[in-house]
Amino acid sequence: MDRDQQSRRKKSGAPSFSASGPQGGKRSMGSRVGLSKGGPTPQPRPAAQKRPAPPTTAQRGPAKGRAQGGAQGASARPAQPRPQGRGGQRPNNPNSPNQNPQKPGYRPAHPPRRVTQAEQLRIRRRRAVIGLLCVLAVLAVGVVLSVNLLFKVTDFRVENTDRTTPANTGIYTEEQIIDLLGVGVGDNLFGFSTKAKAREMLVRMPYLDVLQVDIQMPGTVVIKVQPATERFMMEYGNDWLVLNDTLKVLRIAADQPDGLILLQAPLTDGQVAQPGVYLTLDTYNSLLEGTETEQATAETALTSANDALVRILAQLSENGLLDGTSVLSLEDISELNFLYEGRVSVVLGTVNNLDYKIRLAASAILDVDGAGLTASDHGTLNVSYPRSDGEIWAYFSPVEAAPTPQPTEPPEQEPPTEELTDTPTE
Repeated sequence: MDRDQQSRRKKSGAPSFSASGPQGGKRSMGSRVGLSKGGPTPQPRPAAQKRPAPPTTAQRGPAKGRAQGGAQGASARPAQPRPQGRGGQRPNNPNSPNQNPQKPGYRPAHPPRRVTQAEQLRIRRRRAVIGLLCVLAVLAVGVVLSVNLLFKVTDFRVENTDRTTPANTGIYTEEQIIDLLGVGVGDNLFGFSTKAKAREMLVRMPYLDVLQVDIQMPGTVVIKVQPATERFMMEYGNDWLVLNDTLKVLRIAADQPDGLILLQAPLTDGQVAQPGVYLTLDTYNSLLEGTETEQATAETALTSANDALVRILAQLSENGLLDGTSVLSLEDISELNFLYEGRVSVVLGTVNNLDYKIRLAASAILDVDGAGLTASDHGTLNVSYPRSDGEIWAYFSPVEAAPTPQPTEPPEQEPPTEELTDTPTE
């Protein structure tokens, strides 16, 4: 090696090799082949650590030129990014848990799964449903806000059930009905239940048979009414109950009312009669207990006392006998009867053929064909027993009037006589 080469190696800092080795010493045969005779066992090289990225040109400063060495010129070029694996490790690093199967956190790398067409369809449907729900939520919020802010009560109207005015409100006035409704001008038109209001008002106003509350846009509350009619009276302890056609308690009177039908029927146990309450009659049928020879039919056995009352009222009204009826007895469902004008007791029996029985009784009482009863007849009209051919005839049993006693002349009275007494004379 000439001097020029040695001079260049010294300037570049590279070690100079000679026959005696890098330091000028003499090397043995073992060091040449990489073997040692008696030293410790060579340790394995440590795993390669991540080397820091080389400094950029801005961090290193301006280059001095090619004269200061090829290594500095090469470091002036920007470093290329190395591929990184999962977790910031190099993909080929054997110590990474993602690359080494013996590590506890090892997860084999899988290629990205391909999304099928069915999954894409489900995703689109899910997005469509979510969008629809959002739209419905916005609409609901809009409806709630509009109802609370726009629809207000501005007017009230009371009318009959057939929508005619002025309304027949019975013993009440229209102002009382509107005040009892509990809704004022300016309140939310949909802020109350019309059915609940109607039920509450019917209980508090028993003299109304029908009460309906409706809403008419844009802001009118319509109240339809029909007054109740006093029809029956019934003994209740020491008091008297006044009832309508459907057995609704209208009032409780201390004395017996006049001009009403006396209803004779037992009430079911545990009933408390008060105004606005509907009564339920106790149904007693002697045929079901075997006290009669006649067998109860299915119609008789399944008919309650309330149902029988409704049917009797309808037939009496249809045949013109309702206004003259003074007593109606439903104590035994198999022995129905009523009293007409206090002089003719009509025996109906069971509810079988009830319409025909009442029509036959009306023909006889009202003397439709000229062969019936007169206005002076008193007795019992029986229309309960059918004949062998199925026809029902009416049998009238008159009540013989007691003979009028003949007037007797009072006995003649003798003229009074004066009692004579002796009086002293002067």
